[in-house]
Amino acid sequence: MFDWARVWLIARRELVTRFRQRSYRWTLVVQVLVAAIAAVAPVGLAWFTDGDSGNASVVIVDEADAGVAERIVPYLQAEGDILPAIEVRTDASSADEAREMVDDGDVGYALIVTGEAASDAGLAYELVTDSGSTSSIEAQRIMAGVMSVSVEMEAEARGVSPEEARQLLAMPEIGVQTVEGEEGESDPLLGFQSAEYAVAYVGVMLIYIAIILYGTWIAQGVAEEKGSRIMEIMVNAATPRDLLAGKVLGIMLAGLAQLVPMLIVGGTLFSQQKRIADALDVSLPSTMDIDFASLSVTAIGAFLVYFLLGFILYGGLYAGVGSMVSRQEEVNQAVSPMMTLVIISFFGAFVALNVPDSTFAKVLMYIPITSPFVAVPRIVVGDPGWTEIAISVGLLAVAAIGAMWLAGRLYRVGVLMYGQRPSWKSLFKMGGMQSVAR
Repeated sequence: MFDWARVWLIARRELVTRFRQRSYRWTLVVQVLVAAIAAVAPVGLAWFTDGDSGNASVVIVDEADAGVAERIVPYLQAEGDILPAIEVRTDASSADEAREMVDDGDVGYALIVTGEAASDAGLAYELVTDSGSTSSIEAQRIMAGVMSVSVEMEAEARGVSPEEARQLLAMPEIGVQTVEGEEGESDPLLGFQSAEYAVAYVGVMLIYIAIILYGTWIAQGVAEEKGSRIMEIMVNAATPRDLLAGKVLGIMLAGLAQLVPMLIVGGTLFSQQKRIADALDVSLPSTMDIDFASLSVTAIGAFLVYFLLGFILYGGLYAGVGSMVSRQEEVNQAVSPMMTLVIISFFGAFVALNVPDSTFAKVLMYIPITSPFVAVPRIVVGDPGWTEIAISVGLLAVAAIGAMWLAGRLYRVGVLMYGQRPSWKSLFKMGGMQSVAR
């Protein structure tokens, strides 16, 4: 079907041509820098906001001598692996000293307790933060702890022991089941913290960027060669099918040459966030504490398979679109329908990311146009069967081969109609004449 020696020669020519372009090299540098900045952005944000939410500690000044510091400790301890413990300190002798400790960055917050617990007015609480905001997770937990302590003290005043009051305020265990009665898994408080969710999200974004950017490259490259004299020379050296396959392969390799350094730099820095934060003496938000060691081979393998097959499928479709235009200036208008398909598939991926086992996500996984986007979150976050995965991959592979075959025929017709503006009628007519000639 293909003369792979010729295909590789054409692919290598395409790759070398891209490498020699200054815009390609600058894009590579910019992408690597953006990936590096994005990877260390949480550390930088924690460093700049360390005085408020980065320092998970609170100093309590109990002017009412109500034992608030001792009572609030159980409510600020670590809750599983989701939220870190907030340190409770009582080494401030006055409210002014506590405010100075917050201002100097020695503690993140100060809680000042005034009033009398036995009076009708009760206790008054004042939470001091560096920015005056209570939007951080730590501030919200401290206020929730104050509320729990207040209820606990009120219950004690009514004859309920502190232990019984804590039992009344304790979070109940909630089991999760499917509609069939099977045991499920409860998601953590902050869903993005799981490594599987992060990989699925990043995988979808990479597939989207690769198809949009490098698919347009393919369409523009095909249209460019159709409008130049070099095409006449290349057609004499190789078949249109080999030319098209070499171009798609070359641009795919050129795209990977940009993506791989970005992934290596960004992934390395992202995995070292905790060490960088420790070196700068800042505390990262708990949502960034991702255990990449928990990633399965299935998650990585699913991304690679669907990324490559999806790129071939859309690469063939973009090449076919490029074969149908007579001038390079018409490429952007011609690829608009393709962009619409990509965007629809992209949003379908986010549906699968949030409800991976829904009927909608299952159907989209079987459709080759949408499966490169939907299958990754379905496999990584959901629980599809191996039969479902095999059928999805098989349909995508068949569609990818079909797209390349169709693009090859369109490119062959486009070469024969060199200099003319092709229409659907002329394309089918020319394709039928070629079939009869063979």
